Formats: sequence, structure tokens, C-alpha cells
Amino acid sequence: MKLDPIRFLDRLVLMAAVAVIAGCGGGYSSSSPGFNAVNPAVSGLLSSVDAIGTGGADLTSNNPARADLALQSNLKGGSAQLRFSCASCSITVSAAGTTVGANQYITIPFATLDAASDAAVVVTDNLGGAQANYTLHAKPPDYVRYSFGTNGAEPGDLYLTPFDPAGFGAPYATIVAGDGSLKYYYRGRRGSVLHDFKKTVIPGGATRYSFYDSAAGAIRVMDAGFNLLAEVTPLAFPDGNTYALDWRDHVILDDGHYIVGVVAAKAVSNIPSLPGQSLFVSGTGLQEISSGAAVFNWLSTDYPQLYACSTEDNNFAANNAADYAHWDSVAVDGDANWIASFRHLDAVLKINRTNGSIAWILGGPCDQFALSAAQRFSHQYDARRAPDTRLTLFDDNNAGGVSRVLAFNLDEASKTLVITNPALPGFAAFTSDAHASASLGSAQLFADGKVLVGWGVFPGLVSDVSEFDTATSALSFQLTLLPSAYANGYFSYRAKKFQ
Repeated sequence: MKLDPIRFLDRLVLMAAVAVIAGCGGGYSSSSPGFNAVNPAVSGLLSSVDAIGTGGADLTSNNPARADLALQSNLKGGSAQLRFSCASCSITVSAAGTTVGANQYITIPFATLDAASDAAVVVTDNLGGAQANYTLHAKPPDYVRYSFGTNGAEPGDLYLTPFDPAGFGAPYATIVAGDGSLKYYYRGRRGSVLHDFKKTVIPGGATRYSFYDSAAGAIRVMDAGFNLLAEVTPLAFPDGNTYALDWRDHVILDDGHYIVGVVAAKAVSNIPSLPGQSLFVSGTGLQEISSGAAVFNWLSTDYPQLYACSTEDNNFAANNAADYAHWDSVAVDGDANWIASFRHLDAVLKINRTNGSIAWILGGPCDQFALSAAQRFSHQYDARRAPDTRLTLFDDNNAGGVSRVLAFNLDEASKTLVITNPALPGFAAFTSDAHASASLGSAQLFADGKVLVGWGVFPGLVSDVSEFDTATSALSFQLTLLPSAYANGYFSYRAKKFQ
């Protein structure tokens, strides 16, 4: 049976909670590829090895018998504090031109996050004379490999969340610099997922980094030094339910001020085609949180007209938590209302942020903009405003084959496409690399006409991220995530550039 990639990811998120409870997936075991042991005459003296790295990160494994050490998180140009502990022993630890004793931290710098910055660490038993040779790697041995090419690309750092859909390889949140070098990584637990990595500059100019971490079941919010500031989870909705966090998107408006999505699994009795029946569905919820209070709540199940707009997972009579809407992105529009994308409606909705009413629907069976067959999209992701004010989205195009980026110039008042501006046509489609993506993906249109595309999940070993000129289709950037000894393949939920 072919497993739907969206349902597989949802299952992986649920499995992560079980893995955390069972204590699974954090580091490496003796059966991991490339496990190397140190001299047991030294490691037997030690109780543990630990570190303080970027954002307070520890090692991926605190096993002193393991020769290869790596940090859960690291930053190019940063440093880590490494310590070997024992209750009563006489040892010296030497690395990076410095020597310390037992239970003391030694500073190890990382000019880069490649093998050139790997640090050799020698631990010596001062009584017996035995030595153990360790390596503190700039990045973990199971880090995701990638190929990279650039030719006049848009400036900025690339933010990715590589994950293995089979769940064998550890997930990562990564920043790749414009020259292709790794700038930052955060390694999640195997069996968990990290998604939706982004940089936000909040009012006042402070930088915040954030991503969804299934191991915590929360949005991880960090400061400019990647120190944890908050783990954001949903609050109770007016119907009395506190729903599970949806991993697909979030917005940081300020410290303590967030927009998150939830999976609103609940019984409803308002499906027009099945009057009076109480049925269990998996709806979508959006929530705005400010200073610890839910200041705005929206549930798709409060709008019964949307049931008929569904194009997938809409067998409501089966009473099996039909995921009929399947939200995947939200953004605050210029008028302060919300633009939200719903994969299983094949539609983008404008939602009034004051009363929750639906101002318009673009696409799908309930389209209000009279889109032609060529302008319709299927199972889209990542609906955003471009710098030129057009609405952009990544069209997985499950109904039509080749995936593409679409741009719409909307007259919202008349619910039509603008046809009077040749520079910004009512509809435009861009593609490259001939991907046929099954799910996920992102599109980022720049002011100079280039577009950055994250291709999501697709068959074959082709580029995961492409940047190309929308006028000529000339490629300016490509990145491909490669298989390794730890996983057969990786994909990234989104790909975004931030400066």
C-alpha cells in the first residue's frame, strides 16, 4: 500500500511523543554507523562527558566510551565548552591548545562547521598513563549531506528543515550561507520532526529564530544567540478544547505574541449534507496568542459551508476524523487580516481577524474569483504576499503533474483578477526542473523577479531547492539533499531566504 506522505508526516509527529516518553532517538548507540570506541582504560574512569554549546546545547551523546562527539546545536564562528567528569580520578584534557583537569570545561572554537574545524581531544590518565583520543566534530557524523551550486543568486541565508520521511535519519534545522557553507544547525531526536524554520525581526529590531519541534510538541522560539526564549503551545479555545499544535506554520508578531495552527479533532453536527448527525472530523484551527491569552480563535468547523469545498478526505459519514480542510500556511495581510492556505480545499482564504468571517475564497470547488482551468491549483502550500503585493503560492499540482509557482494579482473588492496592469498580470505561472511534488513545498518571489522554490516531497534525486529568473527560467541557485549511510533520502518542508 502506498503511504500518503502527508499522513506519514502526521504519523511521525505522533510517534515522536512515544519516542520521547520511551527515551528513544536522542543520540547514537553502539550499532550506529561509524561507532568508534576509545581506550576503555580511560573511558572506564569517566562518569560522563557533556558540553555547553550554541544556545546551551549539550552533546548528542554523553557516552564517554564514544570517540566521536558532536553537539546538538552549533554555530559557525562560535565555540563550545566541553567537560569530562569523574568522581575521583586524576586526568588531564587537552584540546585547542589548552589543558584542563577533570570536571572542568575546556573551550573549543569552531571557525567553520566542516571537518577542518573538528577538534582533537586527548584525555590522559595521570596515574596509569593511558590516553583516550576523542574528536569533537563541528557537525554530527549523521548530518545531512547536500550538493550546492550558485550563479548570481539572491542574497541571503537559506533556512531548511531536512527530514527523512522514513524516520531513520535525524531531522535538522539548518542555515546555509550564500556561499554554500553551513552556518548553523540544530539536530532533533531521531523519530521526531523539525519544521518551519524562520527568522523574524520583531518591533524594536530584535531577532528571533523559531521552528516547530515535535519532541517538545511546541514552537521553539530563540533569541539572536539561539538561546531558548519560549516554547509556544496552543491555549484553550472557546469550545473548551485545547487542541494539538499543527506543525505547518506559525507567525511571531512580537515577544509573547504569536499565531499558531491546531488540529481541531472534534465531533460536529453541522455538516449540511448529513443533517443532525454527530460525526468526528479533523478540522483546522488558528489561534492568536498575546501575553499568555488567546485573543483570537478561528475554527474551520464553525463555517459549515467549507465542508462542501473539500477535495480530499471528506467521507464524513465514515466518522473517522476526516481531514477535510488541512491548513498549511497563515500570514498577516496588509489590512491586518489573515491569508490562509488549505490543502484539502485546494483554496486560499482571506479571514477577517476581528470576527472570523471569510472575506473570499480563491480556488477549489468554492472559488469566488472565476479562475479558469489553467489558473486553478491543486493541494497548494505556502500562500504569501510578494514584495509587489501579488499573492504567491506553491502549487504541488497533484491534479495536473508538473509543480509550479503561481502569482495572482487580486481585485479583492470585485473578486476578480486584475487585467489592467501588464507589469503585474492577474495570473502568472513559473516552473523549473520539472518536479512533480506530492506534498509540501514553498515559494518566495523576490523584488528583482527571481523566485526561490522549495520543492517539498517528490520522486527521484533532483534539486530540493531551486532559484530561477521568472522571465527566463535561468537557474541562479540549486541545492540537493543527498542520501547517506543514515538515511536513503531527505526532503525539506520549506526553503526560505532571510538576510
